[in-house]
Amino acid sequence: MKYRYQILAIILAASVVMLNFSFSKTKLSVCGTDIKKSGMYEFIMGDSVAPAIMGVYESEYKPRTGIDTTKQKILLIGDSMLEQFRWRLRDYCRENGHEMASVIWYSSQTEWYGTSDTLAFYIKKEQPTYIMLILGANELFVSDIINKRTPYVKHILEQIGDIPFIWIGPPNWKPDTGINEMIVNNVGLRRYFPSKELTFKRYADGAHPKPESAFAWCDSVASFIMNKSRYPILLNPPTQKYTSSPNTTILQPWKK
Repeated sequence: MKYRYQILAIILAASVVMLNFSFSKTKLSVCGTDIKKSGMYEFIMGDSVAPAIMGVYESEYKPRTGIDTTKQKILLIGDSMLEQFRWRLRDYCRENGHEMASVIWYSSQTEWYGTSDTLAFYIKKEQPTYIMLILGANELFVSDIINKRTPYVKHILEQIGDIPFIWIGPPNWKPDTGINEMIVNNVGLRRYFPSKELTFKRYADGAHPKPESAFAWCDSVASFIMNKSRYPILLNPPTQKYTSSPNTTILQPWKK
């Protein structure tokens, strides 16, 4: 019995030492080998010290700032999927005092925007304070897309620079080969809207959303921007449908 109490005392003392070590900032090594901490601190403290799953996600754990209520100049740019979307965004902009310019580049892909100065050109021309990018629908079925197209995505982000933006993922009509994964890997969860999670009514081509679905899509994006995005701006739902046409530039498919 005497030895049993001694063993219990040793175990208890060791547990106290391990717990204190887990909560301390001190590094301990034996014969040049670092002693790994138990992870008890992270288990108890939870998300307040959550590590980055991937490097790009590190900022996801930072506190979100308040909604920016100032007037914005929004550049909506991408492929043909924004064609109906832009009409609803026009209503949001009019309702909330923002300006808007849109650019539709038919059949465009990350490769097109990532190997040209088109995006940089319209950023310089429109001087936006906020960018919404709808791009990726023409790349749903590209094989090995992450390796093939990631450099183009990085160049797109270089052109955007430090302008607040949201990348609106493509409205999938079938499972993709990695375009959505590639986008979120590069921009992070709070700068990416997963359109593939929504249900759409589509035109006869089976791909492009009909107006009612595109408008609901825009509503979902606006709510995400205000409540979950890294750069929340004022996007209260429109109280009326406006009649002015969106400021739009149409670009024809690129012929290399």
